[in-house]
Amino acid sequence: MFAGAPGLAAPSGPSVEPEALEHYSYCVAEAKDRLSVFVLSRQILYRCHGDVAISYFNYLGHAHVLDRRVEDETGVYLFRTINGVGRCWNKIFDEARFPVSAFGCEIFVDI
Repeated sequence: MFAGAPGLAAPSGPSVEPEALEHYSYCVAEAKDRLSVFVLSRQILYRCHGDVAISYFNYLGHAHVLDRRVEDETGVYLFRTINGVGRCWNKIFDEARFPVSAFGCEIFVDI
């Protein structure tokens, strides 16, 4: 869905703070449990949703990661970058521009 979307931050090293690592590991574990792991040409993509993604998105906000608003044919999103490894989003409007609230995160690991 978002794997090729513009604006994904260039790697600058993931955060190694305990809270950041906790959110990272919960997202990867949920992705594995829900079969949301995708092998790409040079990376593995882990995608989590629901409560895990909401928690990660909120953590990024508390860490002062700025929102980036993106509008495309699938809706309107607020993105927050996971330093060096991915991003989380909150979908705030659907494709018909009706208000929604759906969360997700994507973590990319080089292979």
